[in-house]
Amino acid sequence: MSTRPVIEDEVRRFVLTSVPSVPYAEAVLLLRLHADKACTGSDVARALYISERAALELLQVAREAGVLEETTAGYRYQPRDEQLAKAWDQFAACYAANLIGVTQIIHSATHKSAHLFADAFKLRREP
Repeated sequence: MSTRPVIEDEVRRFVLTSVPSVPYAEAVLLLRLHADKACTGSDVARALYISERAALELLQVAREAGVLEETTAGYRYQPRDEQLAKAWDQFAACYAANLIGVTQIIHSATHKSAHLFADAFKLRREP
């Protein structure tokens, strides 16, 4: 029986605050892996089996988060500072070692956010 590696609190916090979805994580990790070249929306779409529009949305969100830079040739992995680069390095190592555990955290955060959003629209009955 194999046990999954423990997900350290620092990585868990990073996932909960900075990784909105598994496709987002996969897109950033893809560009991190190919940091020496720019990737286009169609490159990411093909690699992740998603639409180009969805890929471009992920890339824009990552750019706005300071993880990627946009160039005339596409997007490049270029975290805004060393702290963010270190966080993505730790995330990448943890993701590779414990894919299921990390994706469960991402999904649980996404699920919780969806419920909070839905709860905001519930009609409340006056007592």
